[in-house]
Amino acid sequence: MENQKPVNILAKYFFIFIGFTILLFIIYKFVPVIILKKDYPGTSINALGLHENDFFQYFYFLYALITGKMGNVNTLIYSGTVKSAVSIILPETIFFLVITFLISYALAYLIGFYSGTAFRTVRRLSMSIFPLLFLYMVSGLTLVTVFAGIMGWFPSGSILSIHSIIGHSWISYSGQGLFITSPTNIIILDSLIHHSPVVLFDYLKHMVMPFIALLVPTTIYLSVYISHEASIVYNSSFMRAGTTRDAFRDNYILYVKRGIRSRLLEELKPVFLIFIGGLVLISFVFSYMNLGEFAVYSFMNYNFGFMGGLYSVFMLAIIVIIFDAIIDLLNREVKHAD
Repeated sequence: MENQKPVNILAKYFFIFIGFTILLFIIYKFVPVIILKKDYPGTSINALGLHENDFFQYFYFLYALITGKMGNVNTLIYSGTVKSAVSIILPETIFFLVITFLISYALAYLIGFYSGTAFRTVRRLSMSIFPLLFLYMVSGLTLVTVFAGIMGWFPSGSILSIHSIIGHSWISYSGQGLFITSPTNIIILDSLIHHSPVVLFDYLKHMVMPFIALLVPTTIYLSVYISHEASIVYNSSFMRAGTTRDAFRDNYILYVKRGIRSRLLEELKPVFLIFIGGLVLISFVFSYMNLGEFAVYSFMNYNFGFMGGLYSVFMLAIIVIIFDAIIDLLNREVKHAD
């Protein structure tokens, strides 16, 4: 990695992008034409190049992905292009994604180092998709059952209650979790702009549980990983007479941090990918409409358009690819600095 130039890193992710779009194209080819025509009434042949062979159809498909020309959505409130529907929920998705992941990482960083060498006995730690996704699902269902179902402390079922929607002309609701607000499409910001503390408080109450459901598993994994890696560096370089000391009481803490930076950056890539998978699970459990839930609704409900599901998955993949590329570029700089 340290010898890779930025252009080589970007080229690698370009080919990853091409490979992923080919995979989506293969999935798309299994969709019956009658379903595609519901997304593209009267224009599916021209829009998707269905009169061409598969090789040229891929480029029609790729063009539709990049430009967002992916069919139509027809719900109780919203009716229009998939691109417009995604643009409504994309800001809220990214906002919640970034805030939750950054807080998870910050907490894990502090917990991981302050735990010192508590996890020094762990021989090997590697990322596995299913245990962490299982934790996301369990944490979400547990919060709903205990704090919403049994105790009634926190509301569930949507990110806004009906009484918050009534009387606010800047909020629309599709009946299936799709909220349309103005001017930013981010409810927490729009409620501040419109000086509506009722909506803001209701939103925060509903978002407590999905926030915690994502935060806790991610923080646990990253804190264990950071502590584990810090212990390896500390024990290999600074063990004295077989006595393990708390790294924060030692003058070598800066060396320990520097020693794990590159490995930590590499680990963030699979963690972030699984984190997005957890976001899809959590959004569905709590009826929090984001790109992941929009994709699920699109696959299950023709009103959302099947192509809308593929476009949502495409957008989530772009977020992951961009994140991974940034991490690789940062990691390159870190290794050069060392």
